[in-house]
Amino acid sequence: MADADGLRQAAERKGLSFGTAVNITSFRTDPLYRRAVQRECGIVVPENEMKWEYVEPKPGQVTHLGGDEIRDAARADGQRLRGTTLVWHRGMPDWVLAKITRASGERLMRDWIGRIAGRYRGQIESWDTVNEIVDLTGGRSDGLRVTPWLAALGPGYVDLAFHTLREVDPKAAGLWNEDDVCLGADWMEARRTAVLRLLETFLARGVPIRRFGLQSHLNSLVPLDETALRRFLARLAGLGLAVEITELDIDDRAFPADVAARDRAVADLARRYLDVVLDEPAVLNVLTWDIVDMNTWLNESDRRRPDGLPQRSLPLDGAYRRKPLWSAIRDAFAGAPDHGAARARARARAA
Repeated sequence: MADADGLRQAAERKGLSFGTAVNITSFRTDPLYRRAVQRECGIVVPENEMKWEYVEPKPGQVTHLGGDEIRDAARADGQRLRGTTLVWHRGMPDWVLAKITRASGERLMRDWIGRIAGRYRGQIESWDTVNEIVDLTGGRSDGLRVTPWLAALGPGYVDLAFHTLREVDPKAAGLWNEDDVCLGADWMEARRTAVLRLLETFLARGVPIRRFGLQSHLNSLVPLDETALRRFLARLAGLGLAVEITELDIDDRAFPADVAARDRAVADLARRYLDVVLDEPAVLNVLTWDIVDMNTWLNESDRRRPDGLPQRSLPLDGAYRRKPLWSAIRDAFAGAPDHGAARARARARAA
């Protein structure tokens, strides 16, 4: 059951949903983890269990067990459900990558989206329909990432993904989920420009993109530019899109080793970011990429701290205690303008 003082309740008072990506191993084996997700979250997304490489690692070897478990728990706990990821250059089994060709690509994509989105038809609020499709180092003038889908189908693969989802599950909002568009580096501003240009092109030709997802992997090595972020959010809203914060966490590599000092710095960066984000009425959901420090992907990637200490990037520590980051998120919800009515309208439009 949700706690009256949890992040779920604080968000809902402003027409928002707070949630997290759910780690299936912790969800199955640790009752404290399940309780934390129940207590804090009004929306959840399976971290991996709806990705193709997990659903069908070998041809015909299909499992929906993890996705169904999280779906069933969300239903029992009165939580919304997101889905990730339909079309990505990663998250696919090798056998699929080998079969994506000009002749077979459309059939493969239609079949996959039909099966996974069809299984959860009417149960998913929004699907990460395309994920991480911009790469300005790839040499294309439009900024699209060079992927097997692009090679096989051209830029129209984006259209195909969104139209197919719309056909399979009209109630699920199709969302473009993108990384590295949140902070103040010049190269991120270039990515924001490319995103907006592509969005205008897609929308002009009738691609049913309803929402845009900011992954929001905040980085202590890159400054926050509140003015640029606010401008980007306003441009997204001006295109008629709702916005989701899909994968919030904080890479704390540049912050002190001292836990108290580091937690304060993490909380401050998150609060400054959310104070800008939550001013925008088009923002509907805020999800962290897991909820407990021990599960952060940052410790298993090239984002490891140089001193070898584990990152403290999420709202709860390893003992499930609420950290200063938890308080910063709660206080950001409490201090945000009340855009509840506007958000209710945006949810209706974006579905």
